[in-house]
Amino acid sequence: MANEMFTALPAVANATLSDIICAVQGGVSVQETLQQVFKLNLANTILNYPGNPNGNLAGEVYQLCWDTTDSELFVCTTTGIAAAAVWSPITAAVGLITPTQGGTGVANPAAHTLPVAEGSSNFTFLGPLANGQLLIGSAGANPVPTTLTAGSNISILNAPGSITISAANAAGFTWNHVLSVFVNMFPENGYVVDDPSLVTLLLPMTSSLGDVIKVVGRGVGGWQITQNAGQIIYFGDLSTTAGTGGSLASTLPRDSISLVCTQANTEWTVDVGPQGDITVV
Repeated sequence: MANEMFTALPAVANATLSDIICAVQGGVSVQETLQQVFKLNLANTILNYPGNPNGNLAGEVYQLCWDTTDSELFVCTTTGIAAAAVWSPITAAVGLITPTQGGTGVANPAAHTLPVAEGSSNFTFLGPLANGQLLIGSAGANPVPTTLTAGSNISILNAPGSITISAANAAGFTWNHVLSVFVNMFPENGYVVDDPSLVTLLLPMTSSLGDVIKVVGRGVGGWQITQNAGQIIYFGDLSTTAGTGGSLASTLPRDSISLVCTQANTEWTVDVGPQGDITVV
């Protein structure tokens, strides 16, 4: 039978685990039983069990089992029947993966933070970032989470997931004819209020020292200047209520007023005598 070909051998009706087959291992022809092949297949099959498989599931060394209840992966470290097989959690067997092994070396970093590599040391996690914050490079050091700074004639509005950069003062003082009941005001702008209903004018979120806003009444509805959180308007020895509850309002249709920013973003002052009777709230 030394020269007999495999294709010429008869087929068996039923295979048994003790049957011997031929294989090539490391370039050498060897014999294997179907039992050995079966065990190899088991060792490379991921089992599923609803809970810890120890005491519950037979296993072969290196076989994997996924705990469908606690979402944890186990590896069989001792072959045996259900009562004897030893299953170890992968996390307990491996532990944290260091940067030199391709991991971060950090367990459970805070949500919404950003990783920064530190060579062979554990990663640093920056953040979480506030509205409008970016990571700004710092030579030889970790990036710094910070917001952009508005330069001359520039305004910046930070919001969740967005940064709005606008020109301010670039074209000199601009007059606007207001024919609506609500307006977001901008520095270095004047507003001729000309609507039959009350017009609400909201102070700018961003302003610089010396910025000017003027409001001139014309429509019969009059006007009211309202504030954002943290803002205030000074009118001689009077002042509005700080924050969103404060306001200045006209009494007659032609009442007018001029405001100058006396502290960036938060404080405005009536800079010249207004025309008419202004209500301070």
